Amino acid sequence: MYVQTFVKGIADDSNGGISWVEAKAMLQQQRGIHSNWWRSVGTITSTQVAQVLTDTNLDLHLHAYGTYGHKSPFISLAAGCIERDTLLNQNYRYSAVDTALEFATGAYGHAGVLFFGWIIVGPNPAVKLSAVAESVRELNVYHRWSPYQLEGEITAKIHIPANQIERAEWWDPEQSASPVHVYTNPHYESPTPILNLREYF
Repeated sequence: MYVQTFVKGIADDSNGGISWVEAKAMLQQQRGIHSNWWRSVGTITSTQVAQVLTDTNLDLHLHAYGTYGHKSPFISLAAGCIERDTLLNQNYRYSAVDTALEFATGAYGHAGVLFFGWIIVGPNPAVKLSAVAESVRELNVYHRWSPYQLEGEITAKIHIPANQIERAEWWDPEQSASPVHVYTNPHYESPTPILNLREYF
């Protein structure tokens, strides 16, 4: 397993998302980010979690989000991606921040929030294991062609704890080309304790 930093974009409340007040409350009250499925159901059980974490539902989340997203147990996160152009012998980098910001603001048409954090990712497909995210952008792991591969998605499951989210930024393209507000999470925990580095003593 490895630790992956991410950016999560969510639209403002007038476009089916959340307000800046709600974004801060998710960190202040240590609620974190819940999947749409958890929010729609309200209370969930471990049995229900096992039932919804399937390959079929992950595919629906990735390729039929317009009809399935409102009840998806998965959470899309941007981590960036590299496109290889074999004809020109060049690689092109797609920014996680740009991808998340475009999603949050509806291609810069309204306000939205970006959450910055980290998640644990499995090196192989492990859809039924809720503790690890899926690196669906990784062609050496997920081989199927996808029109959304260049969005650089890492797919979390069910919930992202608040203490894994470092900060939230409120963006409003009509006001500024930079964040209008930034909230640093006082409950944030660095992933250092779970990394395989031991200090000498």
